[in-house]
Amino acid sequence: MPPRGLRALVKRTAPGAFSKGKFPCFRLTAANGRATGPKMRGITKRLAERLFSKSALAQGPGQWRGGAWAGEGGGLRRGKAVDAQVSRLAKLSEAARRGSKMLKLTRLTFAALRYHDLDPVEAQRVVLDAGKGLGTAADVVCVRGGDELVLVELKCGFPGNRSDPAVPRAMMGGPLRKAVDCALHRHLAQLAATVALFKAEAGTLRALAAKGVTRVSGVLLYVNDDATEVHELPDWWERRGAKILEAIR
Repeated sequence: MPPRGLRALVKRTAPGAFSKGKFPCFRLTAANGRATGPKMRGITKRLAERLFSKSALAQGPGQWRGGAWAGEGGGLRRGKAVDAQVSRLAKLSEAARRGSKMLKLTRLTFAALRYHDLDPVEAQRVVLDAGKGLGTAADVVCVRGGDELVLVELKCGFPGNRSDPAVPRAMMGGPLRKAVDCALHRHLAQLAATVALFKAEAGTLRALAAKGVTRVSGVLLYVNDDATEVHELPDWWERRGAKILEAIR
């Protein structure tokens, strides 16, 4: 059970929001409380440009998706539908979610979170660094054990061995030059950057500590038709979070 008022705190302290206008982007929250401030660059594209190799990720076997998601772009449409459902339902109580109709991957997502004692309190929580002009959002924000806030990076699909090196085999760049380029490491880099942005919110951390939440961590959650898989953000990656942000600014 999340500490009283934690949901509202996580939402209220967000330094920006996602603007859906003609050119969707993350924006700094202006004095009027609306996302009309300066535009931020998304970290996903910057990571690809600055730190990932130009090699192609190894592809696992395709997955059956059913007739509703058949045709070109079916997997992308399904992923967006799942993301939207997870984002909406993560903001509800467990009791309210229990009676909601869910897509298969949405149901598996919440089952995995429950199994790992992760209680959702918010979704698509924006984090950013105005000085570096970078922004992104944590897919799901959870509380674990009452004193730990966990930022969850959700990835639907990506079947097969996610540790298989990109083809041709290559290493990542900058502060990640010791890491082989692969799907798992790309996603851990994204999560490390997201956690680093959140941990830079000194005011938010103080407000969390006042509620007894003294730790912030990250989890990478893979969900597909066959299984779910959780990766806690390793220390090696978390220690490089700030350096990743500096390298992609």
